[in-house]
Amino acid sequence: MMSSSSGTYSGSNGHMCTYETCVLRTSLTVDNFGRRFLGCSRYKVGPKCPFFQWIDNPTCVRGNEAAHFVQQKMDLLRSELQLAHERERAATQVAAEATQMAEIAQDRAAKATERERKFRASSVQAKEIAVRALEQERKCRIALMLSWFFFYFGYVVFMF
Repeated sequence: MMSSSSGTYSGSNGHMCTYETCVLRTSLTVDNFGRRFLGCSRYKVGPKCPFFQWIDNPTCVRGNEAAHFVQQKMDLLRSELQLAHERERAATQVAAEATQMAEIAQDRAAKATERERKFRASSVQAKEIAVRALEQERKCRIALMLSWFFFYFGYVVFMF
């Protein structure tokens, strides 16, 4: 791995870069950890420029050993970060699904409330119809009783 530094160096300063722009980078490899070098700014794109030049002296053996442990720790931290990102994505997905389920439940509750309102309205209408029917039945019974009474009373009067 390599890290870019802020300085850029022109090929006209004696460096042999084909594209005349060199970038100061820092090596993060185990064997040369922290060592600075100049490299072509286009080393990852297009035609490759072979220019490469170390700026620093080689690191000491103990520094390379320490770099190995630092590299392991960085790898572990990267793994933990990747795991944290995966957990975050999973949590975001679960939250989105929960939101969607809540919206569906809310929609169903609204539909159930509407059905209940309609049922209550039709129930009120049915009660009103039943009350009118009972009133009509009561009137018919009274009319029937009166007709029987007048029929009987008229028959009795007629007979005398």
